[in-house]
Amino acid sequence: MISANSRHTSSATAIVTGSDGKSRNVILPGSSGVLSVTVRIYTWAEGDRADLLAYRNYGDASQWWRIADVNPQIMDWTEVPTGTRIRIPSV
Repeated sequence: MISANSRHTSSATAIVTGSDGKSRNVILPGSSGVLSVTVRIYTWAEGDRADLLAYRNYGDASQWWRIADVNPQIMDWTEVPTGTRIRIPSV
């Protein structure tokens, strides 16, 4: 459920089923507007989580959405395969 004060209030959602057979709601990427940011490439390691990467990079785990925004190809952040290359934006 998206809270009423979220920046994703009007975003479309979809249900995806993970390899564990459990279904999850995910927010679909928005319109393909132009986004200009400086990023570094990171290779996803076993045990990584978006919130942990946000904490390591920004000192705040709640900023994981910054990473998600520049990686719209990842629909389910609970199942990112080890070795996946992602972008981590500078702030």
